[in-house]
Amino acid sequence: MSKKIDASPTKDFFVRMITRDITLEDCILDLLDNCIDGAGKDLERKGISHSEDSLYEGYQAKIVVKENSFFIDDNCGGISLDEAIDYAFHFGRRPDAPKDTEFAIGLYGIGMKRAIFKLGNLINISSCTDNECFQVNIDVNHWLEHPKDWDFDLDEVENKESLGTSIKVTELKEAVSREFSDQVFKNTLKRIIARDYSFFIQKGFLVLMDNEPIEPYRFMLRESDEFEPMRHTYIDEEGVEVEIIAGMSGLPPEDISPSQQDDKVEYYGWFVACNDRIVLAGDKTKATVWGDEFPVWHTQYNGFMGIVNFKSSDPSLLPWTTTKREIDLQDAIYKRALHHMKKVTRNYIDYTNERKDSTDEARALEDKAKPKPILELKNRELFRVPSFSGKSKVDMANIQYRVERDRARQVGEQLGSKGMTLTQIGIKTFEYFYSNEVEDE
Repeated sequence: MSKKIDASPTKDFFVRMITRDITLEDCILDLLDNCIDGAGKDLERKGISHSEDSLYEGYQAKIVVKENSFFIDDNCGGISLDEAIDYAFHFGRRPDAPKDTEFAIGLYGIGMKRAIFKLGNLINISSCTDNECFQVNIDVNHWLEHPKDWDFDLDEVENKESLGTSIKVTELKEAVSREFSDQVFKNTLKRIIARDYSFFIQKGFLVLMDNEPIEPYRFMLRESDEFEPMRHTYIDEEGVEVEIIAGMSGLPPEDISPSQQDDKVEYYGWFVACNDRIVLAGDKTKATVWGDEFPVWHTQYNGFMGIVNFKSSDPSLLPWTTTKREIDLQDAIYKRALHHMKKVTRNYIDYTNERKDSTDEARALEDKAKPKPILELKNRELFRVPSFSGKSKVDMANIQYRVERDRARQVGEQLGSKGMTLTQIGIKTFEYFYSNEVEDE
């Protein structure tokens, strides 16, 4: 006679273990995802199309981060009583759950729970639709003391004027409290929201953090008669819309030594988005195209930016993971998109190699290419760059050596410029030696 094995989950796994898989910043972003999806559901109820340019005008989320508390509040339509009782607090997505809003960015049914458990011990969640309101109070430590009881108590309350959802977390975890008291953490969070929700904010969704509106990072590519960025959209065989935008965002560096810094470097490389939500930001690894048959990322490629955006009314078809910070590299839709991504990347790599022998002419042409918002670019299947391949070339050699930076700076000053790059110093010193020791012979 067979025996039964107890395979039921434990509360401790959800509270203490699964929360380790996600950063504190991404927990907050999960809660912001719910706000945006709430707005999406409210728009569907009103019969408004997802194609509107100012789709989210009037919707907002307020985030307040303090040393002893966290608060997020939205006006995005609220959660119905039935949805709260049957689905919203369930651990994971139930098979009978109602269909998500089209083009949703919340998917797996664990984001809110994982976020609040990571943040603190005392949680208050309240929500109002146009005809009902409720609140849920959770004391995590008390809830853990009853391992077999997975329910939360929900209380109906009087209707409020604001239709939306608010979450307040107090008795924060010690590590969370420490991070929340650090202004660097807050500034980083603002920067991530500005970047990863850029497309939503540009469509009217207002995100306030500590009562200050967050301005979206505006993705720009340079365009001119000589430089034409790629903007190509196709429908994958799975029915997912794939848009690829790529080109020259910043000017290629004059000095390609690895020690050279560029304050825009985090915005170079590949960005991967799902339903307009940035998942990979400025990726320079094998997760996109860099490495294997392609070179690993190098300073030489600074200036390149590519964005691939996967869109579907069924978010389960998109190639993201539960943290929304990784891509399923085995996903067939993503693999097919990589073919296009590699092609445009190769185009830029070849250009940066070719321009080495015509740097003055290349720089003159690059300076004429002016930044343009990517949403204003025309559709083009190819990224066009100028070519210098028709010119007769001299066999060139690269010379590289290491010296103390202070000594190099002193040489630059003697050559007439404190701001001279290391490459320029190397060329000038070589030319000096050549003219004095070689040409005189």
